[in-house]
Parts: sequence; C-alpha cells; structure tokens
Amino acid sequence: MTAPIEPTVSVVIGTYNRGSLIATTLDSVVAQTHPVTEIVVIDDGSTDGTGDWIRAHYPNVRTISVVNGGTSATRNRGAEHATGDVLVFLDHDDWIMPHAVETLLALLARFPRARAAYADHELKNVVDGEHFANHHTAQPAFHRLRDVPPLEVDGTERVYGRELQHALLRGNLLQQPWAIYRSDFLAIGGFDPAIRYCEDWDLYLRVTGRYPIALTDRVISVHYIEGQNLHRVAGQEIQHMKVIRKHLASGQLDGTERRILKRRLANYYKTQGDHLRGAGEPGAWHRYVRSLVTWPFDPVVIVRCLTWMPAAIVDAVRGRSARAHTNQ
Repeated sequence: MTAPIEPTVSVVIGTYNRGSLIATTLDSVVAQTHPVTEIVVIDDGSTDGTGDWIRAHYPNVRTISVVNGGTSATRNRGAEHATGDVLVFLDHDDWIMPHAVETLLALLARFPRARAAYADHELKNVVDGEHFANHHTAQPAFHRLRDVPPLEVDGTERVYGRELQHALLRGNLLQQPWAIYRSDFLAIGGFDPAIRYCEDWDLYLRVTGRYPIALTDRVISVHYIEGQNLHRVAGQEIQHMKVIRKHLASGQLDGTERRILKRRLANYYKTQGDHLRGAGEPGAWHRYVRSLVTWPFDPVVIVRCLTWMPAAIVDAVRGRSARAHTNQ
C-alpha cells in the first residue's frame, strides 16, 4: 500500500514598505519543521526598496513586485502566482512558530473532508502593551466557538460544517495564518478588493458557507501590532455594513442567517443615529428610520424615531426653504 502523497505548500506574504524588518517573518517560514515548497512575496508597490532587499538577501524567495492595489488584491496575486496545492497566508509583520505549517497540514490530513485549516495565535500589541497568549481562551468573543457543534472531534482538534458560519455572522472568530487548498480559494474568488479592514471576515464567511473547515486551539503564530490597529480604525462599521449587505444580496443564506445579518445591520444604523444625535449633527432621524425598516430591529429605535421625527420635518422645511431661496 503506497503512502498518500503530501500536498505541496506555498506560503503567501503580501508586503508594503516593510524593508529589512520582513526578515523576521521570512526566517520563521524558512525554519518550519515541515519545509514549504515555496515562499511567494508580493511587493505591493513599495517605495522603500522592499522588493529589491528581499531579492538580494533571500534569493530563494519568489518576490514579485506589482502596482499598489491593497491587501486583498496583493494576496490574490500571490495565490495566482503560487504553485502549491495548499496556500498558507501570512502577514509581513507576523512570526510563525516552527510547527505552524506542520500543524495546519496535519489538520487537513486528519480531517479529509476539511478544505481549510485554522489555528490559534498569540497577540502582542507593542504600542499599548496589550497581550493575549491565545485568542480562543483569552478573548471573550471567541468563547462562542465552544457553542458551535462540530461535525467531528479528535482530541483538541475538530472539524466544523456550516454551523460555524452562523457563529461567524455575529463576528469574526478565525484569523491568520491559515491554510486552504488553492483550488478552493480560487473557486470562491479569493479576497474581495472592495472590502478593507475586514476582508478576512468576508472571505471566512464564504469559506465556511461552502466548505467544512478544521480548527485547533494550538497556538502557531505571534501576531504583532506595531502601529495602528486596523481592526479599530474609524469607519470600521462602514466596512462591516458593506460585508453584511454583500452577503444579504448573495441569495445564499437561509432564513436564520438573514435574520442574524439584518439585526446586525439594523443595530449599525441605530449606532450611527446615536453618534449623530450625540454630536448634535443632522441626519440622526434618517439612520433611525433605516434601522426601523431593517427588521428585526432594536425596539428602542421606535422611540428614537418618534422623538426625532420633528427634527426630520424641520430638516425638510429648511431644505425646501434653501432651495427656494437659491432659485430666486
């Protein structure tokens, strides 16, 4: 009986103006207990010579320079150029532990039905000192993973079906680095270049909606935050709303999944109304009405609409008066 052929692995790293600091990330990939087939770095239009530095110091790394297109487009280009059966995505400022690739491939081998594999990571925010030894146990939001019924369990590893997508609809629970069969990544269209900051969440929703995925609580990487945390930047809710609308329009959700997303969308409209009201800016009533018509909604929105309806009338009268004055 012949042994199964192990899949080839491509580690895909997108980078922009990282310079020599990317060495730590590249060295961690080179040091894997399960050697990778290739390392593909997409230099996203760096202006500091990052691409040339990598070529000079890591000649065995496939470094491809492209016109700046953003995180999603860069990762997609890496997947297109990669030749491995399995893709492992890694950020240019992260560090993977020596057993990372071995752990992800072992998950795929242990659960043949799975088409992607995820693990836990350690987070170090060197700006404000925030530190989590792992996310699955340290972060309260990740406790929702315990309530998701797995299809199969083997020790601390498990494989999930579409039930995991239900949990993800309420917020992202997966993270990089992770592995996915290249053919499946390309089949779902890769990352969406129109989505910023939460492009991972959008992709994970599509992955879990179509394929079983394997998961382990084993920590395989260190995620560093050295500057602005993109997951906390202003306007994050706008990107979340964009993802929600996209998936609501997909026609691929059942009734329960649609209710989950519509409730989130309604709450975002309510929050926007509260922010406008608190700042004394016009338009709060409009957000409350949008929340009201996006059922199911928070009942407090009814009170908000009734309270702020006079403001809507005043705004409308002012608008008509201004137009009339302009036309005179």
